[in-house]
Parts: sequence; structure tokens; C-alpha cells
Amino acid sequence: MDYGVAPAQDEIEVSVFGPGFGESIAVHMGDGAWLLVDSCIEAGTRKPATQNYLHAINVPQSGVKVILASHWHDDHVRGISELARAYPEAEFHMSDTFNREEALALLAAHSGRVVNSSRGTQELYTVIQERSNVFYVKKRSIIFESAAGQSFARVTALSPVPFAFQQFVNDLAQFLPAASGGNPINNVVPLKPNLEAVAVHIDLGHDAILLGSDLENHVKFGWQAVVADSWVATRKKATALKVAHHGSATGDHPSVWTTLLDNGPVAALTPYNRGSKLPTQQDVIRLKTQASEAFISSDASRRPQLPATQLKRLQDMAKNIQPVNNGFGCVRMRRRTGETSWRVECFGNARPL
Repeated sequence: MDYGVAPAQDEIEVSVFGPGFGESIAVHMGDGAWLLVDSCIEAGTRKPATQNYLHAINVPQSGVKVILASHWHDDHVRGISELARAYPEAEFHMSDTFNREEALALLAAHSGRVVNSSRGTQELYTVIQERSNVFYVKKRSIIFESAAGQSFARVTALSPVPFAFQQFVNDLAQFLPAASGGNPINNVVPLKPNLEAVAVHIDLGHDAILLGSDLENHVKFGWQAVVADSWVATRKKATALKVAHHGSATGDHPSVWTTLLDNGPVAALTPYNRGSKLPTQQDVIRLKTQASEAFISSDASRRPQLPATQLKRLQDMAKNIQPVNNGFGCVRMRRRTGETSWRVECFGNARPL
């Protein structure tokens, strides 16, 4: 894909990458400073998508200031250890829920030699072992702050909230092996709802961006707890949104749209095509009523584009029909100082909802 040139020094950018399974985000905060959130692999090169992207638009290694792993699910951290190696000067941040003895023990127990070397536990454990410093973030943590030149940027974590910590540790207990005998553990850790995810607010002075991660709604642990804090109401309202949890209703809460978002923001999301497919058609309808424009990085979760009669015949023979090649895409939103709206470009399989 031809991504053209890098953004101007005074130009803000949010690029959302993802095939049917995977998500990563690149944010230009102004003056050549970049924030990378999560990681996914681009099939053609088998390298992290954001690394390929920054190389394509000639961003120097020193331009990446922060790499953030929002949580440990495989679709958000595939290749993140390679990304950390590619940008050694960048700070590495992850959820403070992992700054616990139980969480580190679980990462260690589940990070041995496994069939799928890109699973989240192994990726994060590798980074922790290779990095001399890893920064752990929680609600109100400042991830990055700069007032270089004419630009201003402050990246703040909105989650995890305090109640999430003990609940997360309690949930981990059932997956900690009593005695592994030194053998790697190969089962997946299915922790739900997602309590440890780091949602991010980016204040740019003249504008703001909200990155929803996979944070789900919960009265004590999730979005409802986030927006209940009066401190959150003092954040600058965002005009651009990375939709939480692949557009699912479980990652949505009405107060997010009124408290953290400007009226009719531009929204981008990635699909999820493993097990239950996201977003659903109901999710799409809901998002289109909330956002002025909404875009998806790939059409992976959409119905096959076939004539109705052919699709009906296939459905008579099979329960689950989906395209073989769901494709990879990128939604890029850019906005210069003084511009009244975001300019959105779709690359690869990305498209408007």
C-alpha cells in the first residue's frame, strides 16, 4: 500500500490498522512525536503493521516516544516484542494490573515454548525480560507529555480503575499452576470481562483523541466506573475515537459519548472474526447514529458479497460462511491546526461502515 508522506509537524494523525484478527494504532501527536498502541502482524511481511507503516512514510526511529500495550489479548500484542526492539529509545508502558506478583507469575508460567509464538503472555513476558524499564499505568497516569515548539500533547490513562486490580488478581488465581514442573502451559487464559485494558485520552490543546482499547462496560471496573469520576468530566472532549472492543455493545456506555466525546466524532474500529463476529449489524447501526462518520479497518466481519440466491444455497449447506481472504487495511485520520474537521483515508480493505 502506498501511504504517501508523513504528516506535517503541526498535523495530528490517528491510524488504525487491522485485519480480521488484530489491532494496532499509530498516533502522531505533533512535532514528529509518535505513540504506538498495541501491535498486529501484517501478513505480507510478517512484521508489525505500525513498524511497516512508519518505515514507509520515513519516520525516524527516534520519532517513536512511547509504545503502549493496552492489554494482553493476542489480537492486540502480536509482534509487540519485535516492535519494542525496533524502537529501543521509546518508553514501554503496560497496564499496572501486571505489576503484581501473581500476574508476573502467570506471564512466566504461560510464556514458555508454545505452538503459537505470538500469544500475548509470551509477547509481554519477553518485553519485561528484555527491557531494563517497563512503565506500569493506571487511571490518571500520564503516559506522555510534551510542549515542544508550538504543539502540546498529554496522554493520560483512563483505566484500569482501582477496583479492577484486586478483581484481576482474584481471577488470575484460577489459572496459576500449583506446580508446572518446568513445562510450559499451553492453554489460553480466558479472563472476561476485560478489566485490565488501558483506555487512553490524548489532549492536544486544540483537540483531543479517545482510544477505547478493549475496555468493557462494568459498574465497578469498566466504562461506567471511568465516567463516574468527576475528574474524567474535566478532560477535553475528543473529536476522534478508536471505538472500544471492536464496536461491541459490551464496550459501549452512553455516558462515554456525552462525557468524553464531542458531538458527532469521527470513529474508527477494527473487526474481530474469531468466534462471535464483531461488530454485529446492530453494532454498526448504533455506531452510525452516534458518530458523524465511522470506518472499519477491514470488512472481515461482514457477510460474503454474493448474490442472494447463491448465498442462500450456501447457507443451506453450512452454518458459518465467511470470506477466505478477509484482507488487511488501515483507516487514517489527519487534522491540521486550524482545520475544522478530520480528513479520513482508507487503505487496503478499510472502508466506511
